[in-house]
Amino acid sequence: MRGNVLTAASTIACPHPPGLVQTSAVHRLTVAGAAVLTAADVVPRQVIGCVMPVAQGPPQTKTCTKVLSWTGGQAARLTVDGVPVLLDQGFEARTDGLEPAAPPAPPAASQVPKLKAAANQIRLKGE
Repeated sequence: MRGNVLTAASTIACPHPPGLVQTSAVHRLTVAGAAVLTAADVVPRQVIGCVMPVAQGPPQTKTCTKVLSWTGGQAARLTVDGVPVLLDQGFEARTDGLEPAAPPAPPAASQVPKLKAAANQIRLKGE
């Protein structure tokens, strides 16, 4: 998988604008002065500003407050301290939020909000 490398200057958001993930990265590898990100820099970081209301339902909903998982979207060849850096393509990341389910179905994994990412840089690509 090819994609732009995610950095501390990248935007990672839940699907409920302006819900943004607060990343933290201190790596020697930087792009335009911003440290690259690894999965440990995103999971389990907080989501700030999610506007999904909390409703006991049905349908049940829950505000996104933290990142639960990040799978895929990691560079195969580009690493920092032996850990693959994250790319803006080919990943699936989930929060602890809950999208409304179509009643009367119970909440399913498919209703957990997925994160989206924008690298905000085009200098460094990974694969």
